[in-house]
Amino acid sequence: MKGPAAVFFMIVFHLFFLQKAVAQRNTGKISPENMADSLNRLGSGFNKNGDQHKAEANYVKAIALSRKYNLKKQLGYNLYDLSRLYADTENYLTAIEMGEESVGILQKYGDKETVVNSLLNLEKCYRRHGIVIRAMTYADSAVKTLRTFKNDKLLEVALWRQGEIYREWNAELAIPMFNEALALAKKIPEYHNIDNILGSIAHCHTDPYTGRYDPKMAEHYHKLALDASLKYDRTDVNTCRIDYGKICTLNERYKEAEYQLKLVYDDANAADSVDERSIAAFCLSEVYFGMKDYRNAYRYLTEHGSLENKVEAMQKKGTSEKMAFNFKTDRIETQNKLLLQQRELQRVKLEQESFRKNVKIGASVAVALFLLLVTILVYKFFKKKNVLLSKKSDTLRQQVLLTQMSPHFIASSVDSIQALIRNGEADTAAAYLSKFAKLTRQILENSTGQYISLEEEIAMTTNYLAVRQLLHHQGFRFGIECDEDIDAEALYIPPMLTQPLVSHAVDRAVARGGIAWVEVRFFMKNKRLLFEVRDTGAALKPAEYRAAIETGAISITAERLSNGQKGALPVRIKNIEKDGKITGVVAGFEMPYITDD
Repeated sequence: MKGPAAVFFMIVFHLFFLQKAVAQRNTGKISPENMADSLNRLGSGFNKNGDQHKAEANYVKAIALSRKYNLKKQLGYNLYDLSRLYADTENYLTAIEMGEESVGILQKYGDKETVVNSLLNLEKCYRRHGIVIRAMTYADSAVKTLRTFKNDKLLEVALWRQGEIYREWNAELAIPMFNEALALAKKIPEYHNIDNILGSIAHCHTDPYTGRYDPKMAEHYHKLALDASLKYDRTDVNTCRIDYGKICTLNERYKEAEYQLKLVYDDANAADSVDERSIAAFCLSEVYFGMKDYRNAYRYLTEHGSLENKVEAMQKKGTSEKMAFNFKTDRIETQNKLLLQQRELQRVKLEQESFRKNVKIGASVAVALFLLLVTILVYKFFKKKNVLLSKKSDTLRQQVLLTQMSPHFIASSVDSIQALIRNGEADTAAAYLSKFAKLTRQILENSTGQYISLEEEIAMTTNYLAVRQLLHHQGFRFGIECDEDIDAEALYIPPMLTQPLVSHAVDRAVARGGIAWVEVRFFMKNKRLLFEVRDTGAALKPAEYRAAIETGAISITAERLSNGQKGALPVRIKNIEKDGKITGVVAGFEMPYITDD
């Protein structure tokens, strides 16, 4: 009864109070500021009850009224509320535009609490949009503003979110932020954030690229987080149990991990929570794999696969609803102008009929285009998914090897950034950091699946060579070639196979000096996809051939290609000889691939 009653109240408010307010304004009894505030409150009510379309319409009307009568402070509030709505529907670019305007206005009026909330909203938009540097800037600004007045609840949230951003780059900087947030949260435990902060501290101790890597300490904090959730916030209990179960698995405390994850699995099953049940099933498969109980490991892994299909279907439904809302949002300004014209010319019957007809036609076209777009996306999604599922193999082994691959390059790049900063090359460091961030995102996105398209691999290799070229002050040149008869979009390969050989070629070419070249080529021969990279480095001695393959990151690629077969040498390396002289080295291998044919 609560939902229908709330809707009935909103309808009554809209039909009587707001119309009365309009009538009073026309007779001079209500100010434009009160009218804008009423529209904004009405929008907030609709938003709270889940009617985002009506909420958006009322927010936009309030903004238009505030702009018309130059109500700056009210405009700041209206923009903030609409920015939050767009952030919730993942229309981040529009949310950012309105949020930044809101901050600029409200900072002049001294409403620091709303300014902080708007800064945190901008931090969320930039972080989810993938622009981490800007998100970090707004998180810092929010904390800095909160230092000027007392609001422990808001400061605790801001410090935690600031730490979450810094944790992705430097856990050492994030831990003091989490500790301060934890101290504040313990003063106000009723706000239920203690378990989240303890969980974040635990994650700092599981990052292998900082000096804080300590799985035992991480297990201690995850246990504290679980205890806190049981005491203060039972809605987070299953999440904490999953994190605790994962770290216990890492520390080979399989019985404790099995106990905690079984609780999550049974609770999710009773509550019909498909997502939590899927996660628990996957984690249990890892526990039983560690216990060498392969039968149960396979059973839970198979159940996880079937549950994931249901989760993806639910996510697709939610995404479709947000896409529909955002599609209409792009045309909201034009629609509102038409609404204002209708209101001003409501006595002209011909104009009213023409307007209704245009709206119906526009809505029909929009729905038809949207359905066409969704149909195409769904078709491509299932086509690619069926190809990848039919070729799935060596799941656990490949995932382990991929996690060994990414740290090798990331750690070297972070060291290089630090070296540039210490040498006073700030501009170069900034350029390198921008390219490195893009490359890191590509690596993280591509390494989540077993296959990526050849086009994505070429793009990632190109970006990697550009980063290395910037690092070495243009100390080498490079080229990438792909045969014209290869359809790079429809051909899929395991990710991160080529990067170790490309990195090795760059190191060799730069080490020799002079005019250094690195050439990468993808080509077909007898229906086999071949990869090779040439460099102008020094010649390899006979004893160095096998050593080059069996050491460093190249050995990981070799092991992935050989699937653990002893004695196999799938990676080939040899000197390039021209006119009796060694001009460089060529390395390559045959790449496994699948197509969507």
